[in-house]
Amino acid sequence: MPDQNRIEFVGLDEAYHDMATWASQLGPAVEIKAMVLAGGVASRTAAQVPVLSGALAASVNVAATSTGVDVSLGAGLPYAGWIEFGGSRGRPLVPEGRYLYPTALAAESDFIELAEDVANDTARRFPWS
Repeated sequence: MPDQNRIEFVGLDEAYHDMATWASQLGPAVEIKAMVLAGGVASRTAAQVPVLSGALAASVNVAATSTGVDVSLGAGLPYAGWIEFGGSRGRPLVPEGRYLYPTALAAESDFIELAEDVANDTARRFPWS
């Protein structure tokens, strides 16, 4: 007579394997889409910064990193921090920045939607066991 209090999971090993494989594919798929979104953040940021020579706008950069995608502003420009954050010479300090962070923050819901869409799409196409 079978034990009525026993619960048996069938396919658990396969499920673990499938989840690990799917997760390893999900990150790169999100990164590809995030690069496009980050490019939009970079373009909007570059369009907002003050222009004298154009060097600050030209310094806005998008790069893939080991943890995701970064958008940066002002590499190699000694005045970039003052333009972005202020804090001296009559320019009030804005700790969160004037251009890059607010622009990236405005794209947060777009990133969440992007990540959800990619997760759903990849899960739908994945050859589950």
